[in-house]
Amino acid sequence: MPILDKFSRQLPRIRKLFKKEILILLGLFFLMLLLRGGIEIRDTFVVDRAMQFDNWALTIARQPDNPELLRGPHWVDEAVRDLTALGGAAVLTLTVIFVFGYLTLKKSYRSAMLVLIATVGGLLLSLLLKDFFLRDRPDIIPALMVETSPSFPSGHSMLSAVVYLTLGSLLTRLETNSRIRTYTITIAILATVIVGISRVLLGVHYPTDVLFGWTMGFFWASLCWFVMIVLQEQKLVEVRLEEEPDEEDEYTRDDYDDGEDSA
Repeated sequence: MPILDKFSRQLPRIRKLFKKEILILLGLFFLMLLLRGGIEIRDTFVVDRAMQFDNWALTIARQPDNPELLRGPHWVDEAVRDLTALGGAAVLTLTVIFVFGYLTLKKSYRSAMLVLIATVGGLLLSLLLKDFFLRDRPDIIPALMVETSPSFPSGHSMLSAVVYLTLGSLLTRLETNSRIRTYTITIAILATVIVGISRVLLGVHYPTDVLFGWTMGFFWASLCWFVMIVLQEQKLVEVRLEEEPDEEDEYTRDDYDDGEDSA
């Protein structure tokens, strides 16, 4: 049949879309959806269960006799504040600027624009969701840092997922070694998870805020990842970063060639 023949010719392209690192990200995204859906079902059919879970997760990490301090050594509080900065506006902005500059110098202009669009789009989506839900910050325990924006979803969790997973996916598309691709996307996921957990430990977000932020961040990064793959398959975005010869190297090479010719 013509339709089946046409479909069979597209199978090699379809297989390329489902590489190991893509399946990892999609699997995490659907896991987040399942977890989020489970909490919503509990909240709907079991009264206040979701809030009980949120409150339990917030208090379990605090010292029972002094809830202003986290469990563990005295340096834990400062370490958590340092780790949460990985999802802060300053660190993420500098990261995007540095990567954008690097891609621009490598003349990968379309990849650079894709990173910028993905980041700005994720930021706008996060702000819209916060303004829509307008959830208050947790007040069951003292917060270890000052936050004034709405609590749901966690902007740090969502934007760290958007930035780190988008950049990780870009690097995996430019890398040919499967071990390096797996390592890169694993580091991106680990950084995202660390930021989200730190927000709960600091008492500035409910766990459900972080979970939804992760879900939306994974969704946005997956969407940008898929767009990148499609554009690369159509040769509209650079497939890999090619090494550009330095002007000094070209000059030396030309002198060497001239020397051989004169000899």
